[in-house]
Amino acid sequence: MFENNSQTALDGFMIQFNKNTFGLAAAGPVQVAQVPPGGSARTLLPMVMYQNLSQGPPNTLLQVAVKNNQQPVWYFNDKFSLHVFFSEDGRMERTSFLETWKSIPDTNEIAKDLTSAIIQSIDSTIENLAASNVFFVAKRRNANKEVLYLSCKGPKAVPFLIELTAAVGVPGVKCAVKTPSPELAPLFFEAMESLLK
Repeated sequence: MFENNSQTALDGFMIQFNKNTFGLAAAGPVQVAQVPPGGSARTLLPMVMYQNLSQGPPNTLLQVAVKNNQQPVWYFNDKFSLHVFFSEDGRMERTSFLETWKSIPDTNEIAKDLTSAIIQSIDSTIENLAASNVFFVAKRRNANKEVLYLSCKGPKAVPFLIELTAAVGVPGVKCAVKTPSPELAPLFFEAMESLLK
């Protein structure tokens, strides 16, 4: 949404994204009609991936430049969550999950305690995660904790095999992930922590 807090009508909007981990770029020009003083305009900007790739460790930072015909360029940073890339075809059957788990080296398994995450109910957690394309595979009970196995596919169809361990209703979830792209694990944990609040 563009808000015009100036005394002049604004038009000729353009947007550009700096190089970034997933190569996100605008799929076309931003479509915004003239915005009168004190007015606002909403628009949707379709994005493409792998157009504008940066080097270095993966991150979810987007550096954005916006300009119009009346003002200088405005620069700002934004962040997105890795889960926006989780695809609808990330569901695995139990046998496929086990075969994939065995095929990925143990060195590619990374675990983290998500201290602010909480599972209030197994069923609602499974439902909420499925809405973000993180799919239930199996569950078991270990002492007083529930263990959930889930799967999802990230950018470039990279599989993430997930084990969540938690006591229902108690803050703190242990999240283990096994993936062919372990460099994405920190971004994955950030996404899971936000999905489990």
